[in-house]
Formats: sequence, structure tokens, C-alpha cells
Amino acid sequence: MRLPSPTRVRGLLRCLDAAFFVASFEEEGYYTVGDLREDGQEVVSEFVTALSMPRGTDERFLRLSFEDGENEQEPPEDPASPVARLGTMDPSWLEIIAPLYSMHMGCENMGPLLYSLVRFVKPSHCLEIGAGYTSAFLLQALEDNQRELQFWEDWRGREAGPQSWLVSELAEKTGEEGSLHCVDNFAHEHSTAPLLSQIAKRLRLQHRLRLHLDDARAFVEEADMAQSFDFVWLDGLLDFAPPKKGDVRASIDSFLSLLWPHLAPGALILLHSTLTNSSVRGWLENISASPWGPPNNVLSLLEPHKKFQNSVTILQHRPDGYAEPIYSKLP
Repeated sequence: MRLPSPTRVRGLLRCLDAAFFVASFEEEGYYTVGDLREDGQEVVSEFVTALSMPRGTDERFLRLSFEDGENEQEPPEDPASPVARLGTMDPSWLEIIAPLYSMHMGCENMGPLLYSLVRFVKPSHCLEIGAGYTSAFLLQALEDNQRELQFWEDWRGREAGPQSWLVSELAEKTGEEGSLHCVDNFAHEHSTAPLLSQIAKRLRLQHRLRLHLDDARAFVEEADMAQSFDFVWLDGLLDFAPPKKGDVRASIDSFLSLLWPHLAPGALILLHSTLTNSSVRGWLENISASPWGPPNNVLSLLEPHKKFQNSVTILQHRPDGYAEPIYSKLP
């Protein structure tokens, strides 16, 4: 590893647990690695030797300051590195889903965000109100989660597997087939939902898709109470919460009151376009007084370059007694 010339010597010394010698180097005029190189390795080596730095520290300091790194060997690949290469958002994948995109829906950045969140929290039962471009990202995330969990489970079965790294419930999670329930009434002028089934087949993800042509409120009202969702994406705000006498806030609260009993503990609920329109912003600012919850955790994100379809609010369902497990004393 060859350090850039502007690297500060005092920072390098701190990294080597040799901060005691900072003053000595700076008195000699050595403030950056570039200063060392101007004097040359032979001169600096004599200076470092005279300081009587801890054994090994002096050699590492000189190596980092002067070696060019061309002969360094790459470290061996981590046995678990294949898991980091899971994911299918390559150009060919994006080309297949391109017909689902509509500028008026404003989801070009929401899709990748949803994909990352689903990959991270590993839900099993997802609900999306307003099918289209984002559906492909959710479906792919569920598929990649299954592949990832299967990888960990297979690896754990080996003799050198990471027995202490993985939770014991992994085997149960591996056997679950993650699914996405998409509810859409195909009423939006710019909806691409009718194409979803066809594109899901092209991606070989149709086994994870449950597409419901229905009114969102009616779907939730008639949903099996035994079915709980652990990830919910509410995209079509005016579809799932049409204003009643112009009151958007009451409509959102009414819909979430229906939905809340169907959420698993810890579930995430994401609502699109919440920050820069006064109606939903007013609802959001008073969310702590909501009759259906309220959620314990609320986070809103803004895409600052757009005027419309430019934000998302993330809620979490944390009922009394819910808490993440603790596995260790230190991180």
C-alpha cells in the first residue's frame, strides 16, 4: 500500500500507536509523507532509528511511507465473498424493467432504495399498494434474499462454517418463500401495472408475485387476519386514501387504522410523496396524535431536485414489548 504524499505524518503515527513521536517528526519538518520522500528513505531511516520507536512500528512506518505497493499480493478472497455479489440490478435487468417506468410516478430512486431496505431487513410478506416500476425491485430483493439465506445455510453446514456468526433461526427463514402482494386498481392514467405480470415472468420472479386487481381499502378490509405483513410500500396515496370532502389527513388515518392490525411487530411502512405537499405534510407533522398507532420511529427523506413525487416517509410498527434481540456485549 502506497500512501498519498499529502498524508499527514501525525495521523499515520496515531494509527501505529506512536503518537508520542509526533513532536519529534514535526520538529524535523516532517508534516506529510511527501516531506519524508523529499529527504529520501535513507535519511528518514536513520532518523527513525535514532528515535528508538517500538520494535516493528519503525519498519511498518517506513514501509507505508516509501514502498510503492506494486509487489503487494492481494489478500485471499473471503470464503463468504459470493454473498456480496448477489443482486441483479445490472444493465440487462434494468432494460427488462424499463417499460414499467413512468416519470410521473417518480420512482427512479425509490426502486433501488426499496431493494436495499428489503435486502437489509429480510421481510417475508410484503404488501405494495400501487404496482409498477418499484414492484420489480421488491420482487428481485425477495429472490436475492432467498439466495443469500440459502448460501449462509449451506455454508454453515461445512466444517469451517461460521457457527457463531449466524442466528439459530436462520434455517426457519431459509425455508420461507418471500412473496409480494401488489394491489392496484389500474385507474391511474400513467400506471404501468398491467405490464407487471409479463415482466415478472421475463425475470423469472412470477412465483413471488401476488397481483390483486382491487381497491386497496377493500383488500385490506377483507384480508385474512392470520396474514401479517412485515414490509409495506404505499405508493398510490390518492388511490389508497382518496380525500373525503377534501380531507386527506382523515383518509390516511382511516386507511392506516385498517392496516395497522395486519402488521407484524417491527414492520416497516413506507409512504410516497409526503413532504412537499401541504395536505400530507400537515398529516405528517401531527402523526404523534394519530389514532391508529402512532409509530415509534419516523424518518422522512427528500429528493431535493424534484418538486413532485420527491419524498418518502418510513414508519415502524413497534408494539409494547417489542425490541430487537441482543446477541453480544460489544459490536
